[in-house]
Amino acid sequence: MVYVLLPVSLLLAVLLLIPELFGDFVAYQIGLYLIYGVAAQGIGYLWGKTGVLPLGQALFFGFAAYVTAITLRAESGLIIDLALATAVLAAISVFSFLLAALIFRGRNESGPYFSLITLALVMIAEQVAGTMTNLTGGFNGMSGFDSLGNLDPFGSFYYVIVAATVVVSLLLYVLNKLPVNLIAKAVADNEPRLQLLGFPTHVVKGAVFAFSAVIAALSGGLFASHQGIVTPTSMGFGLSAEMVILTAVGGRFHVLGPLIGAVIVGWASAELRDSFPYWELLMAAAFILVVLKAPGGIAELLESGYRRIRPAKIGKSFEAIAAPTTKVVDSDAPLRFDDVHLQIGVVRILNGVSFETPPTGIVSVIGPNGAGKTSALNTITGNLRITDGSIALGKRRIDSRPPYKALHSGIGRKLQVPSVFFSMNVSENLSIAMMANRARLIDLFRPSTYQWRSKSLSDLLEHSSVPLQEELVEPVEHLPQGHRQFLEYAMTIAAEPQVLLLDEPCAGLSPDETALMTNLVREYQAETGGLVIVIEHDISIVEAISDKVLVMHLGQVLAFDTFETVRSNPEVQAVYSGGTK
Repeated sequence: MVYVLLPVSLLLAVLLLIPELFGDFVAYQIGLYLIYGVAAQGIGYLWGKTGVLPLGQALFFGFAAYVTAITLRAESGLIIDLALATAVLAAISVFSFLLAALIFRGRNESGPYFSLITLALVMIAEQVAGTMTNLTGGFNGMSGFDSLGNLDPFGSFYYVIVAATVVVSLLLYVLNKLPVNLIAKAVADNEPRLQLLGFPTHVVKGAVFAFSAVIAALSGGLFASHQGIVTPTSMGFGLSAEMVILTAVGGRFHVLGPLIGAVIVGWASAELRDSFPYWELLMAAAFILVVLKAPGGIAELLESGYRRIRPAKIGKSFEAIAAPTTKVVDSDAPLRFDDVHLQIGVVRILNGVSFETPPTGIVSVIGPNGAGKTSALNTITGNLRITDGSIALGKRRIDSRPPYKALHSGIGRKLQVPSVFFSMNVSENLSIAMMANRARLIDLFRPSTYQWRSKSLSDLLEHSSVPLQEELVEPVEHLPQGHRQFLEYAMTIAAEPQVLLLDEPCAGLSPDETALMTNLVREYQAETGGLVIVIEHDISIVEAISDKVLVMHLGQVLAFDTFETVRSNPEVQAVYSGGTK
């Protein structure tokens, strides 16, 4: 609570002192900078958390400003004004959510397209506002209306702006302490891993964009009341670009960063505009310098200085509580490939793969490099869409679905190269994994969700040879490769999938660590009674853990039987030889 209340209380105290110390006119100027700063805070949350850069936030800012101006000119009364403002914010949230969700659906790399689409929308909106003279006043804009509640823009309305600034900042600080913040950060950190944990990342991006759009719209409504005039520039690209600059200069990773950027840039511009003819060049140079030398902006520099005086305390691990059960999926279901083909361009990767696993046990997949082993697993999780045939788990067809649906079908996946969230610590990685296939929307806003632990994960952490229990507050980027392998394995089994896909889980491990990993895999399969499919090159491991062995070669199934039968197969002997550690 101190982390949340202290900075917000200091912000409130500073803003309340400005009229007393510097007078109403300075407070009026600061109020305008705060309005821009609040809009930039929304950009900072979206850009800083998810890595998505919006270039058209002025669309929502200007639209809300125009609606506010039209409403205030009608003099309908405060209650109607507030009701209409609420309806506008709701409409903007729905529109912005649908826009982002549609752009990002099925495409992880759509960030540049999203930025360009928002840029195009705001440029179109500015032109429309400039030509719809009867509704918007054209290029001259709309004026001649009082502020909300008939408050004085040079007096009492400043405190409305302060209240909005404090409330938005408090909300952002609170969100930073909730599980939903981890999910947003995970999008920028490792979106493919988040999808394999069952989170639809296009929905996450859409929700965060909608949140930032509502903040921009709120700022636009305040702007109309504060300035008493709304012109097409209020929803133009120039203002959108300025908001991005304020966010970058102030610091997109910090709640107060955009506010700091707005006040500093706004004040410097006002002071230099009339006295220094090259002030724009100077501001551009300052922007470039901050971006190159301090990507976290001014807030990062201030925090770094503060941390030299008071180093950050090492975080404490949470006391574990029993996690809710996972969402129910069918168990004891065999996995079946039926004449599966996979072709990308002119390259044929899978050429009529057909097999059916037992519903339980451990199946090892072996074969030379390029045989199609990893591609076969990718088709199971939906990372690759098959071009022909079908894949079914029991009676349910599962091929060519988005990767985030794999876990909902009871399929967990560990990748060949450890795929974790490197910007977080071990405990945060495990917390995200624990939410997978368990958390409801309300759970993402409950601090107690951080404490969830499943039996499988608790047993793993309590294992005397597994190093993770002593590294819960350790940043993942500091972990050795072997420990990252165990971390990703722990994240994969945290959701207790019925079908566990492991792609070379022992790669890069020492002989002792290899023995530990194989024991963990056997124990998990015995405990859950599920199906484990392992890609492995070490024949000694294959022999030790396999109930059945699937041999692939040139995108086809060469053999599928017990280890002894496969080993004595002449065709297998002709094309495959394995090594041991």
